[in-house]
Order: sequence, then C-alpha cells, then structure tokens
Amino acid sequence: MSIQPGEREATESRTEPLASRSGEHGSEGGARRRATVVLAGAETVAVALRESAPLVVGRARPADVILADASLSRSHARLTWRDGVVEIEDLDSTNGVVVDDQPVRRASLREDSRVHLGGVELWVHPVGALSEGSAGVESRFERALRDELHRASLFQRPCLAFAVRVDGAGVARDWHRALGDALRSVDLVRGVARDVAVAVVAEAGAAETGLWAERLRSAVPGRRLKLGVACFPDDAAEPDALIDAALHALTHATPSTVGRPAPPAELDGGTGEVVLASPAIQRTYQLAGRVARTRMPVLVLGETGAGKELVAQWIHRASPRSHAPFKAINCATIPATLIESTLFGHEKGAFTGATARAAGVFEQAHEGTIFLDEIGELPAQAQAALLRVLETGRITRVGGGAKEIPTDVRVVAATHRDLQDMVGAASFRSDLLYRLETMTLQVPPLRDRLEDIPALAELFLARARSAWGTTVRGFGAGVMDALCAHDWPGNVRQLRNAVERASALAVGALIELHDLPPEIAGRVTEDEATLPDGPASLTDRVNAFERRLIHEALARADGNQSEAARLLRVPRRTLAHKVKRHGLA
Repeated sequence: MSIQPGEREATESRTEPLASRSGEHGSEGGARRRATVVLAGAETVAVALRESAPLVVGRARPADVILADASLSRSHARLTWRDGVVEIEDLDSTNGVVVDDQPVRRASLREDSRVHLGGVELWVHPVGALSEGSAGVESRFERALRDELHRASLFQRPCLAFAVRVDGAGVARDWHRALGDALRSVDLVRGVARDVAVAVVAEAGAAETGLWAERLRSAVPGRRLKLGVACFPDDAAEPDALIDAALHALTHATPSTVGRPAPPAELDGGTGEVVLASPAIQRTYQLAGRVARTRMPVLVLGETGAGKELVAQWIHRASPRSHAPFKAINCATIPATLIESTLFGHEKGAFTGATARAAGVFEQAHEGTIFLDEIGELPAQAQAALLRVLETGRITRVGGGAKEIPTDVRVVAATHRDLQDMVGAASFRSDLLYRLETMTLQVPPLRDRLEDIPALAELFLARARSAWGTTVRGFGAGVMDALCAHDWPGNVRQLRNAVERASALAVGALIELHDLPPEIAGRVTEDEATLPDGPASLTDRVNAFERRLIHEALARADGNQSEAARLLRVPRRTLAHKVKRHGLA
C-alpha cells in the first residue's frame, strides 16, 4: 500500500482509550479495522490499521505508507495492532521515533500520545463500527450522531454534515473547538485530523448551506477554510456514509465555494453500469472511491453474482490508472497447468504447444489494473508467484529462467469464499492474504439491498429492449413486489436473467407475473398485487412492500422482533428502526 502526497484519505477520530476496543470489528468492508493512523507533514493522510496487517511508514519502497518527507528514512517505523493496543517500533531510522518527547525503540501508544517520526507528526485513533450489529463501543460523537439521524428519520427532517479543512500552518491542535462555539448546543463537532474537522448541524437542509457555512467560516478568523457538505437523507442515510460524503465533498471545495458530493451519475463513471440506490451499496462505492486514489491492492468479498467485478472496474476508472488497460481473469476457469502462463506469460518452447513467446496479463496490464476473480481457486504454486509479484513488482515468464521483468499494476482480487478458513485449512497462503487484504471491500448481497431492485429491474429491462427490439415498456401489477420478495441467491446476475427472460416471454407492453420464473412469481399472487402501478413512485412501492413484509414477519413471530429479524435476515437493530419508521411498534 502506498499513499503519495496529495492522496488524502480523511477518516474518523475517537475519544476512548485504545485498550477498550480489543473486541470490536470495523465497519469498512467487513475487515477487522482496529485504528486509524493520521500522519501530518507537508500533507495530511490517514490510513487504516488492521489486526492482521502491520503498517510500515517511510519515504520509499518497501514501506507500506510512503510520504515524500526528507526527515523520514526509507523504512522508518512499524505500527502493529496487538492485544488491543497499537505498538510502534523504530526500524533503525536516522531521525528516530519520539513518543511524548522521549526517543523510543518500541512503545505502546495511547490516543493522546504525541508521536513524531522525524518531522512528521502521527496520531492514532481507535475505530468504532457504525454499522448495524456492531459489537464495538461507540464514542459520544458516534452515539450522538446515530441518535440525531434516528430522530431526523422519524420526524422526516434533514440535517447537514460539514467537513472543514483549515490552512494547517501553525494551527492549534484544538482549533476545531471554535467551530462548536459558533454552533448550537444540539449540533456536533469532532476533530478528524490535525487540519480537518466534521460538524453536524441538526434540522438544517440544503437551502441553509450558505448560512451555516458562513457561521463556520467566521468561527476561525484569520484562517482560510475549505468546506464540503452532505445533506441527510439526500446524500446519505447512514452515519458512516454521511460523514464519508462530506469528506468526499471537501475534495471539490475552494476557499470561496462549498464542495458537494458527486451525484450518483458521476459516481458510476457515467456508464450506467452501477445502481447506487441503497445505503449498503453506497457505502461500498464511497469507500471504493477513497481506495481508488491510492496504489494499495484491494480484496473484494461478496456472494456469486453480487457485482464484485463492477466494483473492480469502478476502482480502475476512478484511479490515476484509468488511462491504462483493465484486465480481468477468473482463476476458477483456467486449468492449473496454464494459470502461471496466463498471468505471467511464457517463453517459446516453455511447454508443449508454446510455439512463440507470449505476454501474460501482468505485462498486458502494465500501469493499469488486474482483476483476479475467484482468487481462492488459485493453485499453491501460483499463489507463491503472485505474492512475489506483489512484493517485488517483478514477474518471471514460464520458461524464462531467472530473467525478471519489472511491472507496474494494481491488483484487485475477489472471492465468495472465506479466505481465513482456507488459511486455517492450509489451502491459501496467509502471507498472500495479508498482502491482499490491505483494504477489503464487502459487496452486500441483493437481498440486503431492497432499494436497488426496482432500479436494477428497470435498467435490465431497458437494456433488453434496446438489444432485442422488444415492445415491453414496464412491469405489471405485482411484478415489482415479487421481485422485491425473492431471496435472489444468484444476486444481481439472477435478477438480470429473470428480467431478460420475462421480457422475451411477455406478449404485451408490460411484464406480468406469469412471465416470471415460477420460483419468483410464486411469492406474490395477482390478488395480492394491490400497489398502484401508475402514479406511485418506485420509492413509494418499495416502502409499502417493505412495510407489508415486516408486518407479516411480526405476525408470524407473534410480535417477537428478534424472531422477525431472523425471518427477514436483517439485524435486529435494523428491524427495530424500520418498525418505528413504518409505525408498526
């Protein structure tokens, strides 16, 4: 993983001691993210520290986090999460590691520790999971933000989240406290990095952005501020996503204008390939956008057909490598005897049938991105070769002897399997997993993305109409209800196939229930299809259908919300929130 100057990734800070968080699981992509490390020199960057992946900070390879600061050694210090504590170790650096004004060889860090690596300041912040079902301990800010968004949702009121960056030259460490003095007691402020803070303004909508932006600017006189803003619920509906949206908006800000998050059409690169209606998939792509700016490898997890390759394609398009090739390989479809030749190429005569030299996908994708789907199916020998490429940036063609070829690629790997279990069964290398899971993204299954189903169905129908020239223009009574009610074990791929099949079978202008496969149509009958098809929006239809599903589950569970949550396959906290929102309590 490398983060070059200018590739800033703002994240969250917390207030509890690190040792209190040894049992939590982070929310980013389902990986075990334990803390955020913020480094401030000429630029400010922040990176995730995970329990299985120590971070080496330095000014050149092979450091994991690279900062162009002359006071740093090539490999200056190593940060490790161990037994609920972040440990720092000096790697024989020239300018040393200083903790609380004392030079150290090794030390355990607290959140209030003052750390210097040469001329670079370092802070460590524990990470609390804001996702549903988190077992972590939330900070006061997190609890207050979650409560505020819950109230805003219940009473259908907006709120604004501002990300604020101050000119960092000589700024006081607690400068963000002045922002709180300019706001009301019900509003929230939190420092994120030395020069970045987040402010949440309750019961304020997009039309009031200018007013509150001016109040925030006036709070820090004599300093140039940049502000980004995100509005609940229009830009994001979950705490994590709202703060991420505000931080993303900050990248579009100037000293005189307030930045706004990219709209969904911009987020999908303008291709129409990605539907980002549900908060779950929005979080995945917002995190992918932050990862895209860096060079780190990415591991994408998700069920078959959930859209892992689309995530990889989007990371490529949003990255500085977008001008170079994107190559996708399914490791499960290539014979074990040919996988190394496919990846790394071969020399003439390397094996029977090798009549000429051939470049592998690593050479073909030079300066671009390689997507390795089903990475868990990679044979052991190929795993070792891939690990060497990730560590050295060099490949060796099959039959090429000791000749190494430099290559510059970004690897995005994906799997639907549990690689940790495979490591335990000795079928996947632990050192390769540690290299790949530097950043992990979780693509949620379609059954957890109810809001995406209508938009995806409309998209697939439009594609089928364009490709095959059909006259089908929409969905008849009960069809969308049936689509939303299905479990979709095959995820988005199965939904696409179902819509394409139905559009081919339909004899009128609408797809009817009997055009759907029986296992899908059987969940909703014509008599149960009571939602209007004309004036009702897709959001209204989804909300009405969701309410009916929850009502039925509660009835089957005799009002027991835990049992109803199990029937619906959602966390109990999610169900409790939806029960209140739909007035079913």
